[in-house]
Amino acid sequence: MSAKNVFLIALLALVGVVYYYEYRDSFRNREIKVYVTMRPKIPMRGPLDVEHPPEDMVVFGLGTEFKLTGVEVVSMGALQTNKLAPPVWNLVSESNSPPTSTFVYGERIPGMHPRNKGSVADPLLPNTDYRITVHAGSLQGHYDFKTRGESVPAE
Repeated sequence: MSAKNVFLIALLALVGVVYYYEYRDSFRNREIKVYVTMRPKIPMRGPLDVEHPPEDMVVFGLGTEFKLTGVEVVSMGALQTNKLAPPVWNLVSESNSPPTSTFVYGERIPGMHPRNKGSVADPLLPNTDYRITVHAGSLQGHYDFKTRGESVPAE
């Protein structure tokens, strides 16, 4: 092998390594990482009622922005007895929804609408396990969470 061939092979290998380093995420099976936080709703006016604490807002985060095509929240109890359990909240998008990284349970997500026209999110029951599944094209992610003792209404 001549020095020229060795140089070309080494150059080609170097280009391959640089390409892999720059585009390594393209070779991974990406998954949407979902996390859940529960934040108390704070009244805009008036004193806080200590005997009746404000209800929690359930906030979902994705870490980075995704163009969502589906959001579904299902009770884990119903899911364990029926793999096709009806969701308590189900949104879809047939067109390009704007990228989003956070949203609140039961509230409107831009570019998305209820799967069944006119349906609204059911209130989350206290001390209940749920699973949220999020779709963005071919990507998918899910997270299991449990509500606190107070009820969480849908808005």
